[in-house]
Amino acid sequence: MAELNITVRDHHGQAASRRVEVDVAGGDSAPGAPPSREAAPPSQDTAGPRRYTEGLRGQPRRVSPMRRRVPMGRILVEAGLISEAQLERALQQQKETGERLGRVIMSMGLASQDDIARAIAKQLGIDFVNLADVLLDEQVLLRIPEHIARRHHVIPIAADDSSLVVGMEDPLDVVALDDLRKLTGLEIRPVVITPDAFQRALSQYPVGVDQTLAEIRPAEAYEEEVATERLRAVAEDAPIVRLANQVIVQAIRQGASDIHVEPQEQRVRIRYRIDGALYSVMTPPKHVQAALVSRIKIMAGMNIAERRVPQDGRIEMRVDNRDIDLRVSTIPTVWGEKVVMRILDKQGAFVGIEKLGLLPEDHQRFERIITRPHGIILLTGPTGSGKTTTLYAILNRLNRVEVNITTIEDPVEYQLPGIAQVQINPKAGLTFATGLRAFLRQDPDIIMVGEIRDEETARIAIHASLTGHLVLSTLHTNDAPGAVTRLVDMGIEPFLVSSSVIGVIAQRLVRVLCQHCKQSYTPTPEMLKRVGLADLTPVPTFCRAAGCEYCSNIGYRGRTGLFEIMPVDDTIKGLIVDRAPSGRIKEAAIAAGMRTLQADGLSKVLNGVTSLEEVLRVVFVEE
Repeated sequence: MAELNITVRDHHGQAASRRVEVDVAGGDSAPGAPPSREAAPPSQDTAGPRRYTEGLRGQPRRVSPMRRRVPMGRILVEAGLISEAQLERALQQQKETGERLGRVIMSMGLASQDDIARAIAKQLGIDFVNLADVLLDEQVLLRIPEHIARRHHVIPIAADDSSLVVGMEDPLDVVALDDLRKLTGLEIRPVVITPDAFQRALSQYPVGVDQTLAEIRPAEAYEEEVATERLRAVAEDAPIVRLANQVIVQAIRQGASDIHVEPQEQRVRIRYRIDGALYSVMTPPKHVQAALVSRIKIMAGMNIAERRVPQDGRIEMRVDNRDIDLRVSTIPTVWGEKVVMRILDKQGAFVGIEKLGLLPEDHQRFERIITRPHGIILLTGPTGSGKTTTLYAILNRLNRVEVNITTIEDPVEYQLPGIAQVQINPKAGLTFATGLRAFLRQDPDIIMVGEIRDEETARIAIHASLTGHLVLSTLHTNDAPGAVTRLVDMGIEPFLVSSSVIGVIAQRLVRVLCQHCKQSYTPTPEMLKRVGLADLTPVPTFCRAAGCEYCSNIGYRGRTGLFEIMPVDDTIKGLIVDRAPSGRIKEAAIAAGMRTLQADGLSKVLNGVTSLEEVLRVVFVEE
């Protein structure tokens, strides 16, 4: 055993050193010979590349020259993953598309990424490395420039003075191996990774914001009242263009939902919203403010000469093979224009119902509601509570060839194949109400209305549901029972509400505890009494956030939903007709089996999914 320092880099670019003990015993294989299967078992699926990131041991294991001449397709046939006939079809499709053979085989459904990677590793006698949830050392990553890594589909994993461990989708790529050897001057030690792992690791390359800021000279400090043409010229200078791109790319790679560019008196503050919380990521000097804001406005198709009124725009770009939409909004403040960019990842919209965070009982209740043939299903909650994600999950489940689905939204955040989506345009007279009225002449089966904002929209939605359509929409209420009373308050007759609304789903989003560092503890009797769990025996165990390199020392990673699902049964219908207050409706729903938001949150606390502090942050728990 030996002790050495390693550097761990988190998703926010912060690096920290720690000392670890590693096994320095190495294999005895000669550099040019195939590895001995007795000395080093091939295709060992490591729990993660810890033994690579903590240092290299022994001589690097290389693919033998004989093995290099074996085509990948032949390896997969020998491994029994595909047949000769399937290989011929894949090769023919490869000629037509020009894609890599592995991707062609996956697109044909013949094998999965892991199947292919493990088979290649086993046949070549090298390691398959699982890069899931691994944070790579920035200094190691920089051994191979990002554009070279993209070209050859390789990722440097670990290095010492003479060797470099490189994850490769295709370790038989002799050109890539030779190029890397010439580039680095090191012996290349290939290991097998999957294409998805390559894309995730590629996102960890540093974006170089500090270097870009250093290239923007203080002499280029331009006040807000600078001439428009001069400001446009500065905004199109290479350093400013690169800075704007880097700010956006870094946010996307860190999983942010929003970017805030906020002018201050002396500096500019840039913050990212990650898992619902804002984090300050950089504070560029004041002299970049005007040019940076103007560059973003140019990208969004906005008027850079107008700085006195709010503006809205949109940016479309492709980052790491993902199509990204950014909704840009500017407002004038005391210290200059503030910019907020909402990041819409088109791939992130397609979340299955199974991944929303529903507990088993709620999942069954949810499925029963959304499979009803007609009626109104309402989703309620504040802005940012995940209503849109849930709506798209429902639409994905209901989307079939024999069903006509039409939506009207403000805005259309994600484009769903096979669904007619309409964006409102109030200036042209296209509102939720006018669009919904037109939908009824389009022979729809399912209609989704982005939000019921007024009585007119509510009446048309109710009319659509009573004429045999399933209508999905949202309302801004605190809980599920409050949705029906809100419709009555809008002026809708109670008998219409009771006969049209079939279910209400209230939801919130809470952060999920990092599985690598969460800490268990026993809550105090006072805490249990506050949340109504004082009578539980034995005393439950809760978990709290700690923080580690995997979660950027935040303690949370990802979010899940809290749900309150209220089917409208005969009892609740009677209460609605009697104009009962929401409190009585809530009591009847709980008696019928509804789990409240508070109860769902406490269940997830008891299951170790989230912390009590997080539930209390988003849901009021009655003492």
